[in-house]
Amino acid sequence: MKYLETKHEKKSATITTIIVVIVVLLCFVVGQDYQDPPEEYGVAINFGESSALNENIRPKISEKIQEEEAEPEKPIVAEAETAAAELNKIEEEKLAEELASKEAADAAAKAAKAEAEAAEKLLAQQKEEALKIRNEKEAKAKEKIQNLKKEAAEAKDKAVADAKVKADRAASDKADAKAIADKVARDKAAADAKAESDRAAAVKLAAENKAKDNGKTPNFDVIENSPIYPGCKSGNNTARKQCMNDKIKQFLNNNFNKMLASDLGLNGFQKIYIRFTISESGKVAGIRAKAADVKLETEAKRVLGLLPKMQPGMQQGRPVSVAFDLPLSIKIN
Repeated sequence: MKYLETKHEKKSATITTIIVVIVVLLCFVVGQDYQDPPEEYGVAINFGESSALNENIRPKISEKIQEEEAEPEKPIVAEAETAAAELNKIEEEKLAEELASKEAADAAAKAAKAEAEAAEKLLAQQKEEALKIRNEKEAKAKEKIQNLKKEAAEAKDKAVADAKVKADRAASDKADAKAIADKVARDKAAADAKAESDRAAAVKLAAENKAKDNGKTPNFDVIENSPIYPGCKSGNNTARKQCMNDKIKQFLNNNFNKMLASDLGLNGFQKIYIRFTISESGKVAGIRAKAADVKLETEAKRVLGLLPKMQPGMQQGRPVSVAFDLPLSIKIN
């Protein structure tokens, strides 16, 4: 242990030392005068009267001692009182310091308690906030899981519905493909039948025309010098024939009313078998036509009547009438 570290302890030690010294001095200086022992302690022996010298010395020494003892008594008592007062003051200061320390300790304890309560309150708030945040996170997680489940269910339902739609579409496409194939087959059969019918009609028309002409009018294919369409003078006879054939086809395609066939419910290529005669003067005459509808035949005759005047065909150096047969195909959009 350590002693005399504080000012209070040093002052208390000093005062205590002073008091001890004073008490010791009082014990040695202040006391009862020497007395002869009482007679009951023994027989008194009288050695005679003391000499005058001893009598004179003893009183003087006794008086001197009494004087010396009487003189410091007052200062010693004052010093003792002063020391006692200082000791009381020190005790009071010590008590005040202890009281202040106690009050400070109480204040510190109250502050610590307040801080502890505040810390507990803050901790409780933090726990509450953490619990609230955790609950919110759990709620969000549950909501997210529910949304994911819902989306998965919707995706599954959509996938099933799409698969069903695709299956239905595939079945429908298959049925449509079959229907188209059947239609193509029917159209092909119809086209073949129509081609056969057209061929038969052309053969019949040629036979009829040949019977009507009785072989008097030469055909365009066998004429010595074919008629010349405007713009087809150059080249040999074969070139002039091809040029005339192309020019008449182009003229008919440009002037034929194609909407008529559309109004009749016809589409694609419509064949019209036509025959006319280029007279000795180069004019078109004797127009005949064969088509799927009478209106188409009438329209073909109308357009053929618009053909320009041509240079007549020549047979053995003289102009002759020439029969012209043309299978015309009209494309209807």
